[in-house]
Amino acid sequence: MAEENWTEESPEDAEADARADQIFQQTGIAEPAEPKGSFLLTVVLPVLIAGVLLIAGLWTFSSWLGI
Repeated sequence: MAEENWTEESPEDAEADARADQIFQQTGIAEPAEPKGSFLLTVVLPVLIAGVLLIAGLWTFSSWLGI
């Protein structure tokens, strides 16, 4: 079985990407902005906040039930 290079872009994909880039330039659609925040601020901090709120909510609910 021949090994396939999964990271190599096929000519059809490259052609479609070039056509999409051309359409974007013609219509004036700008390139997407690079993210300004770090991984810590965009992923880790919201997950920690959600975890704390979840634990606080469960704690409050369990005390309301008398558990």
